[in-house]
Amino acid sequence: MNRPEDKSAPSTGIRTAQSSKTAAPGHVSSHAPRKEIKPPKRITETYLHNSALYYMQRYAASVAQFRKVMERKIGKSCRHYPDQDPAACALMLDALVEKFVRAGLLNDEGFARGSVISLRRRGLSQRMILMKLQNKGLSEAQIKTALAEFNDENETSAQSLELEGALKLAKKKKVGPFANGMDYDRKKALGAFARAGFSMDVIRKVLDMEIDEVDA
Repeated sequence: MNRPEDKSAPSTGIRTAQSSKTAAPGHVSSHAPRKEIKPPKRITETYLHNSALYYMQRYAASVAQFRKVMERKIGKSCRHYPDQDPAACALMLDALVEKFVRAGLLNDEGFARGSVISLRRRGLSQRMILMKLQNKGLSEAQIKTALAEFNDENETSAQSLELEGALKLAKKKKVGPFANGMDYDRKKALGAFARAGFSMDVIRKVLDMEIDEVDA
């Protein structure tokens, strides 16, 4: 005669092991599989060309900025594949840069003009524009030429644009003529405008303005 199963019998441990793998509701396992990191590809003329085209389709860039991005890609690949010759890869990049410049895909003057238009419309000061574009590899002369061309094309002056940009910042910060009668920390406001690259003359003029003077 079969005896009924003894439920009080000691566990074999299998069920316990299985249950321990069941996470509590809302619990995030620390053993979740990590996303596999793909190794970099070997540098070839075809790969470098296609990779560069993909980058240029997504971003506008100066020659120096483009070169820096590609150099990082080459460096990463060469570290992963020690048998690759970094000097040979650098020569490939030099040839590619020359090819893109000849084709007009890389054009520092055009990049400077487009960047100045965008940054001026955002209300950035000339000093901030110079800093940003120099960080992207453009020379001071290239940037100042683009700034002067922008002024001529829009029949305006650097002084008017500086005041316009400072007013945009004042509106954003709700200070000066846009304080709406509310008190604000003038010293803190001065610091914010100075960090944005505006001169003290422009800053004081904006902070001392009344709202009815803005459109006058």
